[in-house]
Amino acid sequence: MGTTQKNHLCQVCAKPSEQTICPACEAKIRGEILDEKGKVEKAGHTETTRH
Repeated sequence: MGTTQKNHLCQVCAKPSEQTICPACEAKIRGEILDEKGKVEKAGHTETTRH
């Protein structure tokens, strides 16, 4: 038999990808996480140190 090649799919968008999560989805997830982190950090600071 010939070599078998597994068809991998992104676990987020289900598009063909060599990785578990494709680079496009990974970038989107990272952006969402950073946005949420910024909101949480901003909510924790009631006073601004900028003058």
